[in-house]
Amino acid sequence: MMRFAFGETNIPQLKQKLTLVSDSQAADLVDEAFDVLSEDDRTLTAQTLAVSKADVCLLQEVENLVTLTAFHNRYLRRWSRSGYEHRILREGNDGRGIDVAALSRLHPVRITSHAHLTFEGIGLTPPAGQSRHDPVFRRDCLRLDYEIEAAPLSIFVCHFKSMHGGRYETRTIRQTEALAVRRLIERSFDDPATANWLVCGDLNDFLEQDGRADSGHGLGPFVDDGFARDALMMSGLGDMDRWTHHYSGDNTYSALDHFLLSPALAEKNVRPDMTITRCGLPWKAERYEGFRLPGIAWSNPKASDHCPLSLELSL
Repeated sequence: MMRFAFGETNIPQLKQKLTLVSDSQAADLVDEAFDVLSEDDRTLTAQTLAVSKADVCLLQEVENLVTLTAFHNRYLRRWSRSGYEHRILREGNDGRGIDVAALSRLHPVRITSHAHLTFEGIGLTPPAGQSRHDPVFRRDCLRLDYEIEAAPLSIFVCHFKSMHGGRYETRTIRQTEALAVRRLIERSFDDPATANWLVCGDLNDFLEQDGRADSGHGLGPFVDDGFARDALMMSGLGDMDRWTHHYSGDNTYSALDHFLLSPALAEKNVRPDMTITRCGLPWKAERYEGFRLPGIAWSNPKASDHCPLSLELSL
């Protein structure tokens, strides 16, 4: 249950020293960098997820199925009302080994990974510097298909390219990922507008900030022509309350995490029942003045700088 914190090291010649076992000082620093999730972090993350009481929990930045199972058995099951029978992960494309995953109390009738889908395979022109034979998704687009009381539901779980390197500079990559997901949906349903599907996850871009529309995002393939509707923006939450992430670098609050509903689901859920769980945020996210879990600190330990976003759907 360890991950390397690439951005939090101070190791000269990092690439070489990661494999230089004769350098004991570097080895100690490497061990510290890999152990980025403390016992407190794991406990706080489990407690925060348990608050949602979700039947299906859709996750990003999970190392592997062994780690997911260990986290579930050792932490989450102790805090949730019951465990999750189905633990789902397919290895993706991120070189750091972080994948999208799911915990589900409902039985999925089909699980489909698109990690190996190429730009050529989906009919898209790759961004500059990439080949048509490269994977189109930075991690994966994991599809989960359910039959819930005879009603079908397809969930596309994503984790798009981050804004690291600049929001504008990386926007094309997110646009391409969004267009690839849209094409997958268009291939899957004769009439996507009438089908029950949703796209969700950390899409690493925002449609608004504090109620002010922002057109500089890379999610246009979903929302520009009404192909999908953002559930959080449809909800009854106020302008200053529709945020799921705090970026301490410039102290901004925005919604990087999304549930994007098909027109059919949006029609059945005109005012979606949504909850943003913020009790695991560090204290430096000062806008939130509500209850925090015992043990939360100014920066660390914490559950995450993202807030679990929960949605109750009528099918």
